[in-house]
Amino acid sequence: MSFAHRIKSEICSNRPFRQRRQRAMACGLLSFGGRFDRDAISIHTEHRKVARLYADSITDLVGISGSITVQEIRRGDRRSIFAVKVDSSADRAAVLLAFGRDADLEVWPVPDSPDEIPAFLSGAFLACGGISDPEKSYHLEFATQRKELCALLEQLLAGQIAAPKATVRRNDYLLYYKESEQIEDLLTLIGAPRSALELMEVKIVKDLRNKVNRATNCETANITRTVNTAVEQIEDIRLIEQSGGIGMLPEELQELARLRLSGADLSLRQLGEQLSPPISRSGVNHRLKRISEFAENLRAKGPQTE
Repeated sequence: MSFAHRIKSEICSNRPFRQRRQRAMACGLLSFGGRFDRDAISIHTEHRKVARLYADSITDLVGISGSITVQEIRRGDRRSIFAVKVDSSADRAAVLLAFGRDADLEVWPVPDSPDEIPAFLSGAFLACGGISDPEKSYHLEFATQRKELCALLEQLLAGQIAAPKATVRRNDYLLYYKESEQIEDLLTLIGAPRSALELMEVKIVKDLRNKVNRATNCETANITRTVNTAVEQIEDIRLIEQSGGIGMLPEELQELARLRLSGADLSLRQLGEQLSPPISRSGVNHRLKRISEFAENLRAKGPQTE
């Protein structure tokens, strides 16, 4: 079951939330569903509970049921589509009247008070909302083919959460959020607090995982640099051995050169502790640089012929 499917299930099952503002939620469902005019009142959804809620809302609020049909359309291996429609023209007229659609169909039902906005937005999300899997990305969107409805929804969202981003995709007007905090706030607002908490938990785990990965990558990079540096130092010392022996080096460098040859994995601090007398890490680093410079001078002179 997808994250979006779980959210819509939670909203449909949140009886205290939807019963307090049943009409406002139904307004959102009807307005942002498929059709809401004299010729058709219908919705197509992949969610069985959304389809049932759509039909029940009309029955409860308008008092009709005989001409409401709910049909499951199977699509092979894919998820079924549930189609709900009001068949009778007289019943469609009753629904339009009950929800305040005027005779010219220019007015859409809107929340009667600020307290009803969350339920209206909840119905809009059930009808046309979608959300990505938070394990992959943070993205919640509303999609409608009606420009005037998109403008209304944008205004309501901006007043409740924050102004959403807007774009057009094919024939749809889209409003969307990509900030996890805004998505969490919206899910809580529209009656899906458990899903909001789930998103928060996913975000926390992802943040911790990213921190661990960054620390691991940093540690790996440091180890790689240390190993590469030690390999270069050993190559320098072996060149010195082959060119005349470690005894060619100044006396204070000879012990360190032998230690490095026998302890390729030793850190600068560990090398310094094993010297007699011990010296600091910076002192070891300085002496190794002198050994490197000595080797570079040998390379610059090239092979010596007798």
